[in-house]
Amino acid sequence: MKSILLKLGKLMSVRMLAIGLTFVQTIVMTRVFGSEVFGLLSIALSISALAVLLLSAGLDQVLMRDIARIGKSRVVFSNRWQDLWRLIIKRVLPITLAVTAVGGIVVTVTPFVGPYQLTLLATFLLLPVILCRKYLESICLGTKQVVRSITGSQIVYPVLMILAGFYVWYMGIKPDATSVSVTYAFAAVGSLIASILLITATVREIRAKTQTIDTHTPENADLLESPGEKALLKSGLHFSLVSLGFVLGQHIDVLMMGVLSTPENVALVRIAARVAEMAGLIRAIILLQYRPQIAEAYGKSDKKKLQQHAEIMVKLFTLSGIPITLGFWIFAEQVMMVFGPEFVAGAWAMRIYIAGVLVTLLFGPGNAMLAMTENEGSASRIVLSSLLIQVLFNIVLIPWAGPIGCACANFLAMCFIAIASRFMLVKKLGVEPSILVLFPFHKT
Repeated sequence: MKSILLKLGKLMSVRMLAIGLTFVQTIVMTRVFGSEVFGLLSIALSISALAVLLLSAGLDQVLMRDIARIGKSRVVFSNRWQDLWRLIIKRVLPITLAVTAVGGIVVTVTPFVGPYQLTLLATFLLLPVILCRKYLESICLGTKQVVRSITGSQIVYPVLMILAGFYVWYMGIKPDATSVSVTYAFAAVGSLIASILLITATVREIRAKTQTIDTHTPENADLLESPGEKALLKSGLHFSLVSLGFVLGQHIDVLMMGVLSTPENVALVRIAARVAEMAGLIRAIILLQYRPQIAEAYGKSDKKKLQQHAEIMVKLFTLSGIPITLGFWIFAEQVMMVFGPEFVAGAWAMRIYIAGVLVTLLFGPGNAMLAMTENEGSASRIVLSSLLIQVLFNIVLIPWAGPIGCACANFLAMCFIAIASRFMLVKKLGVEPSILVLFPFHKT
């Protein structure tokens, strides 16, 4: 365990820095722009996150998994690699540009979006930027450059948001939808430039073909194997749905609050959910580190190694998750107060979100392990079922209980994902990912 913690030390430090920057970014944005304008931006960010997940078709995750399984020195010789890039260029890119154009026109010429018009326009115009950054960071993750994979979106982006927020405040610029949209555009483009600079050397190395590989030898026979573009696209779509399990939960809450409630309540839900994400800090760090390793172990048919990875992860999840969630639970009002007095009303919503995070920690990395072991279909079906549960409960609970009802819907959905993923992983692979693996009766 000590050696593992040492290996993760650098990543933990960088990830903690990223979380800290995001925390500061949120404080600056709420203090400079106020809850109403921040609510307008929150809707735009949620739509952007969901649109990018759908437009990427999960092919960024397939790309990452294949680089990790095949190896960066061999992957360029693989037929899968060629098929994936054909899909990205022929399908993902044109569809993204079409959505950008149509979305931009619709929100500009139609009045139904109301006060969200400017922030939604910025969202659609920046979709290609965010999508490009997503693919670049997946290549970094596949080559096990985990720190570089998060630098653009999780370090450079919040730094630029903070700087732009201070500029708006210092120059006395009106904190409205226009200035917050420009702030978002500045940070998004800047973070893409940073990601390009970080990945350039790796891309050159992958494409160099400095060695000659005979693809007809037994050890390289897998390079000729490709299920075809349709099968890869299907796998990618399942990956896209799997990713929704960790992103869509909070964003669908924000979107439904925007429809069923007020911008002020949207801001409360956004902040409560983001604070809860910080309670799962170690979970995010460990998954970043271990996802390529899970794919690698599965590619070698090493079930023992898969179980070892699961056990190590759930130990780290539990040791970090329990004290952090307890701390946030006890001091919920004080934490929410940091964002402004009007956010204290969201303290109990934050507690419920945190309870959902704790459940996912205790049940371990079941959904991620399903996705990395070519069971992304099962993982995506679990996520879709969870999404349906969340939407239905949101429809019922938001009008009745506002942010607290929204948080309760999220909690039920998180419980379903955690429990169902654990059950399916045990059934499919015989690997126990939950806290049960730490008890003696599981060994017998």
